[in-house]
Amino acid sequence: MRRVLVTRPEPGASRTAARLKARGFVPVVLPLTKIEPLRPGAWPAAAQSSAVAISSANAVRHAPADLVRDIAHLPAYAVGERTAGAAREAGLTVADAGAGDAERLVERIAGGVAPGGRVLVLAGLVRRETLEWGLSGAGFAVDVVETYETLPLSPSPGEIDAAFGAAPIDAALFYSAFAVEAFGRLHERASAGLFEGTVFIAISARVAERLPHVPRARVRVAAEPTEEAMFSLLEVGM
Repeated sequence: MRRVLVTRPEPGASRTAARLKARGFVPVVLPLTKIEPLRPGAWPAAAQSSAVAISSANAVRHAPADLVRDIAHLPAYAVGERTAGAAREAGLTVADAGAGDAERLVERIAGGVAPGGRVLVLAGLVRRETLEWGLSGAGFAVDVVETYETLPLSPSPGEIDAAFGAAPIDAALFYSAFAVEAFGRLHERASAGLFEGTVFIAISARVAERLPHVPRARVRVAAEPTEEAMFSLLEVGM
């Protein structure tokens, strides 16, 4: 059976593994990053904001409960359905979840929020600033509240051996540039032949560009930045 390396952090790694199993793949779970919650020191009064923008599920999942209560009545614009699900579960009022990426999220907000409004952005500490720059460029005042941090992991040789075993990896899924950087170190220590025929699937072109020392002919980029788009490449590329 085809073995697929899952590099994303928990709890997402286990959810992805379950989805892979349901599709007939054998997941090899080895998270290369971890998520650490942050406690924001303060945030603007909800009365000052016109809407909430959510860049990832982790951004709302790790938001303090009192912050979530403060902004629960505001229209929330999520980057995708998975993020919207986390927002609804937290108690936020999701107005839109169809963007798919930060650029289109700006467009959705610009189409639904009165010009000149103030947007509260829930985000991670380490991120591209596409969303806030785009909102500012569209004429919105922007307040960013950082709710989590992404940290690299360096699995020990024993952890690597336990996860991989002796069989080669048929495909590897990469959701972030952080994971790609950690994979570069892991790749150097991996057994010969383990990644010899691996198809490397990245959630975006930016992530794919950072893949180290792998044949570009075996790199695939998702048509849109979603796990479903990544899975579609598993079906056609293996």
